Amino acid sequence: MSSQIAVLGAGYVGLTTAACLAHLEHSVVCADINAERVGRLSEGDVPILEQGLDELVAEGLQSGMLRFTTDVPAAVADAEFVYLAVPTPQGLDGSADLSYIEAAARQISPHLRSEAVVINKSTVPVGSTNVVGQVLGRGDVFVVSNPEFLREGSAVNDFLHPDRVVIGCDDQGAAIRVASLYMGLTAPIMVTDPASAELIKYASNAFLASKVSFVNAIAAVCEGVGADVNDVVLGMGYDKRIGHEFLRPGPGWGGSCFVGAETVLVRRGDHVRLMRYDELFAEVERVGLAGFEALSWQSGDPTPEFMPVAALTSRPYVGDVVDVHTEMGRRITVTADHPFVCGDGIDADEVSVKVASDLSEVDWLPVAQHAPLPSAEAGPADVERILAAFSDDGLRPGRDAYGKRLPDDVWRLGDEHKQAVLRALWDGDGSWSRVDRSASAVLEYETVSRELADGMVRLLGDLGVVARLTVGQTAMSTVDMYRLTISGADQVADACWLLPQEEQARIRAHSLRFTERNAPNGYRRLSKNAAWVRVAAAERRHFEGTVYSLEVPVTHTVVATHGLVVHNCFPKDTRALVHIAEEGGYDFDLLRGVIAVNEEQFVRVVDKVLEQAGGSVEGLPIAVWGITFKARTDDTRDSPAVAIMRRLASRGARIRAYDPAIHGPVPELPEVEVADDPYAACEGAQVLVVLTEWDQFRWLDFDKVAELMAERRVVDTRNVLDRQGLHRRGFAYAAIGRN
Repeated sequence: MSSQIAVLGAGYVGLTTAACLAHLEHSVVCADINAERVGRLSEGDVPILEQGLDELVAEGLQSGMLRFTTDVPAAVADAEFVYLAVPTPQGLDGSADLSYIEAAARQISPHLRSEAVVINKSTVPVGSTNVVGQVLGRGDVFVVSNPEFLREGSAVNDFLHPDRVVIGCDDQGAAIRVASLYMGLTAPIMVTDPASAELIKYASNAFLASKVSFVNAIAAVCEGVGADVNDVVLGMGYDKRIGHEFLRPGPGWGGSCFVGAETVLVRRGDHVRLMRYDELFAEVERVGLAGFEALSWQSGDPTPEFMPVAALTSRPYVGDVVDVHTEMGRRITVTADHPFVCGDGIDADEVSVKVASDLSEVDWLPVAQHAPLPSAEAGPADVERILAAFSDDGLRPGRDAYGKRLPDDVWRLGDEHKQAVLRALWDGDGSWSRVDRSASAVLEYETVSRELADGMVRLLGDLGVVARLTVGQTAMSTVDMYRLTISGADQVADACWLLPQEEQARIRAHSLRFTERNAPNGYRRLSKNAAWVRVAAAERRHFEGTVYSLEVPVTHTVVATHGLVVHNCFPKDTRALVHIAEEGGYDFDLLRGVIAVNEEQFVRVVDKVLEQAGGSVEGLPIAVWGITFKARTDDTRDSPAVAIMRRLASRGARIRAYDPAIHGPVPELPEVEVADDPYAACEGAQVLVVLTEWDQFRWLDFDKVAELMAERRVVDTRNVLDRQGLHRRGFAYAAIGRN
C-alpha cells in the first residue's frame, strides 16, 4: 500500500532513503534548503557517488513517485510520515549538536497533519526522540526512532536488503505503521523502545570499529612473529561466532585542531614543560609519544591533573579558524569545529560542550586554577638557580626579549617558591597604583614576550590569582605588549605578596579607607579548581598552515593557552558511544583502547613509508593510490587516507595521489597534487602507497608502474596487490601484517 512520505534533508542518508522508499512505490517528496542541490536533483543530476542511486532517482522522477522541493511546509502538509534526515554534527567528545533537528521539528510542527508520524533517521544520541517530541509540542503526532545502517558504497543495497529494520517507539500502533513501509523487504523487523533503538546504531558501529582495531593489532603481532595476517584472519573468520566481515587489516578508521602557537603544559617523567603545539610535535617526532602527559581538567576535581596523551598529530590545513576572546583577555585560536567546555557562569556543575564557531557572549569558559602537587618538587638549589637567572637576564631566554619564557623547573616548585619567582619578576618590571574612590589597587606587569606572559598567567592561576591579559601596542612601540593586570580589592589583597613589605602596607592602608569591595568584571569563581571567564567574541578568519590534534582519553580535556580548558580533538561516531556511556555513569575503557589502537595504526603506516624511503620523506615524491575513506564512494570525510597523507605532507613529502572517484584538488589536502590516472601518480615516485581498496588497483600494468617509478618500493596498507608478482618485478613490498 502506497503512503505519502516527506523526507527532510537531501544529503547522503536523506537522498538514499527518499529514492529507495519511492522504489518501494511510496509517494515521496524530498525537501532540502539548498536550492542548487534541489535543482540538480530535480533534473536527475545526483551529486553523490553511490552505486545504483542515479538509477533509482531517475526511476522515481520518471514514475512521479519522487520529487524534490525547497518548500518544507508544503512537503509535510499532506505527509503521513515525515523522515528527519538533517545533519547532527557532533562535538569531538561525542556530544551531538541537535540544533538542526530541533529547528526542523520547530519548522514543521504547525504544518503536520493529525496522526502524522515523525521518524528520526539521522544518527542521534540516546534521548533524541523525546527531544523531538518536546519541540514539536503536538499531542496528536507520533515520534519514532528508525536508525539507518547504510554503508557508503553499498547504501542502496543495504536499504533494500537490510540485515534488520529497527523501530523504536513507545506507541505500538505508530511502530506498526512505520513497519508497514518496509513490508516489501525480506528482513527481520525489530520493534523496541526509542532509547534502545538509538543505542543500537552506536553500539553496532563501535563493535565494528573494535573489530578493525583488533585485526590491526593482530597484524602488528603477525609482523613481529613472521605470520601472515591474511591467513590468520581467514582462519578466524571461519568461526561462525566471529565471521569474516571487518576482519581486514588496513591503515585505520578515520576521523579539529589547535594552531601551532597555542600551548600546553606537558610532563614526561619528572620534567614539566610549557610547550607550543608545534614544539611538542617536533619533540614527539624525535623521541616518541611514550610517557607524555598533558595537564587536563575535570569539573569537580580538586585540581587539574596530568593525564596520559594517547595521540598527537599534525596536518596541513586550509580553511576557517576561530579566534576566541574572553573578557579577561584569555584567547585561543582553533579550527571552527573544535569543541569547548562551556558553562552558564552561575552553576559550576552545568557543563556542556560547544564548537568554537557556535560560541557567543552567553558562554563562560573554565580557566584551570591551582596546579597538581609536583611529582618531584624542585629543591632549594633549583629555586636559587631560577632566581639567579633573573639577574643575569636568564629566564630560559630566547635570542632576545621577545623569546623570554619561564624556565621549565618553575613548574615543579611549591606555592611558596612560585611566589618567590613571580615576586622577583614583579620587582623588575611590575608596578602598582591606587584606584581613585575605591578600596582597590591595581598590580600590573608588561612584557613583549608572548611566551613569558602565557607562563606568568598560568603561574598566577596556580596560586589562585586571575590576571587580566591585555594585548596591544603603545604609542611608543611597534610590537605587541602583553600587560597582566590584577584588580579587585579582595584579589589584590590576596596577591600583595608580589610586592615589597612596605608597599603591601601602603595598599592595605589605602584599602581600609573604604567599606565597598569592588571586583573585576568578566570572571567568576564558581569552584576551587577553576575560574570562569565570559566569551567576548568568537571571530572566524581564513587560515593556511599546520594544525595539531591532541588526545587525552581519560578526561577528554586539555589545559591550553592562558589556562583555558578546551576539549580534545577526535572523530565522532565511536567517541559518541564513549560520551553516551559517560553520561550514563559508565567508564568505557575498552572502547577507549580501541580508539587508541586506531591512532597507533596511523603512526605505524607512516613508519612503514619512512622505512621504505630510507628514513625520511623530506622533499621526496610519493605516489598514493586512494583518497576516499573506502572504495565505491567519493566521500573523503574521516578518511584514513587523508589522515596519513597529512602526516606524510607534514614531514615534507611531495605527494601525487590518484583516486577513481576524485577529480580535481581535495580541499583537505591543499599540498597534494591529484593525478588524472594511477600511472601519472607514479611518475618519478620513490614510494607507492596504497590507501584505499579500489579493486581496479589489482589489475594495473605493474611493468609500466615499475618503469615510471624512480624506485620500486610499495607500501600496501590494504593488502590488495599481488605480493609475489611485485617481488618478481624487483619491488620492495611492505604490507600490513605480512612479511
